[in-house]
Amino acid sequence: MLKLIRINSWWNTIVPQVLGWIYFAMLIFLFTVPYFARFKEYLVFSAVRGCLFFLALISIAAFGYLFNDLCDIESDSLAGKVNRLAQLKLPARLTAVAIPFFIGIGAWSMLMYQSWIFVFPIMNPTFLFIAQLLALILYSLEPLRAKDKAALGVIFDAFYGHLNPVMITLSVFLVAPYLDLWFYSFFTLLGIVCFIKGIRNILLHQIEDRKQDEAAGLNTAVVKYGPWRIINFINHYLFPAEVFLLVCLMVVMSIHIPPLIIPLLCFAIISYLKMSGWKIGYADRRLLEFKFTYFMNDFYEGWLPVFMLIILSVYRHEFVFLLILHLILFPNFIIKLFKDIKKIRENFKIEEDY
Repeated sequence: MLKLIRINSWWNTIVPQVLGWIYFAMLIFLFTVPYFARFKEYLVFSAVRGCLFFLALISIAAFGYLFNDLCDIESDSLAGKVNRLAQLKLPARLTAVAIPFFIGIGAWSMLMYQSWIFVFPIMNPTFLFIAQLLALILYSLEPLRAKDKAALGVIFDAFYGHLNPVMITLSVFLVAPYLDLWFYSFFTLLGIVCFIKGIRNILLHQIEDRKQDEAAGLNTAVVKYGPWRIINFINHYLFPAEVFLLVCLMVVMSIHIPPLIIPLLCFAIISYLKMSGWKIGYADRRLLEFKFTYFMNDFYEGWLPVFMLIILSVYRHEFVFLLILHLILFPNFIIKLFKDIKKIRENFKIEEDY
C-alpha cells in the first residue's frame, strides 16, 4: 500500500511538473527560434527523445526509492515501518535495486545518441544525470547518509527531488539559438525557486514523519530543531521568498511568452478567495501557521503545465489533443479546481450569513 501511495504521489506531482517544463521548452522554440518551418521537425525529435527520457527518469526514480529502502531496512524495523525489501534475501534485494538502475543507464545512453543542432549549451545533461545518481546514492548510503544529517539531508532532497529534475529536463529539451541576459536571469531565478520549493516540501514531509523518524533514530532537521521552529522558518522566511521569486520568475518568463503571467494571476485570485484572505489579519495564530504549506505546489503541478498547453493550443491548434490527454492523465488539476470553486462559494455563503 505504501508503495502504491508513493507511485501515485510521484505520478501526480513530479511527472506533471516535468511535462510542464517540456511544454515550456516547446513554447520557447515557438517564440524565439527563427526557424518556425522546423517546428514539426523539432516535435518529432522531441517525441523520440521524450520516450527515452521518461524511461530513464522513471527507472532512476525507481532505483532511488528501492536503494533508499535497501539502506533503511534496519531503521525501518526500529520505526515499525513496512519495508518490502526486508522480506527478500540479499541477492533478490540487490537484483531489485540493480534492474531499474541499469535500465535507466541504458535509456540515458541511448538518449545521448540523439542530437539536435541547437542543444542548449549552458548545462551538460549527462553531468546533471550523474549528479542525480550520486545524490540518490549518497542520500541513503553510509558513511555520508545525508538523510541523517539534518540540514545536509534537506539540501540533498531538495536537489534530487525538485531542482535537478527540472534542470535535466530543460538541458534535454530546451533549444536556444543564442544566450543572453534573459536566459541567465531565467535559469538563476528558476534554480532558486525550485530549491526553495524543495526545501519547503521536505521539511513539511519531515514534520509529518517526525515520530517515526525519532523512533528510527534519524537526525532529520525537524527532529533536531523541533516542528514549531521549522513551521515558523517556512512561514516567515521560505514562503515569502518563494512567492516573491516566483513572481519575478513569471515576469521574466512572460517577456518571451506574455500570456504566462495569466496563470499566476488566476492562481493568486483563486487562492485568496479559497483561503478567505480578507480574514487572515485576525485569524487564530495556530491555524494560520498551517495556512501556507503545500498549496503552492498546485501552481507548479497543475496551473503552470495546463496553461502552457493552453497557450500552445492557441498558437498551434493541433495541441488541443495533447491538452485533453494531459487533463485525462492528470485529473488532479480539474478536481482541485472544482473543490476550490466549491470552497469559495461556501466562504461567500458564510459571509452572507453574518
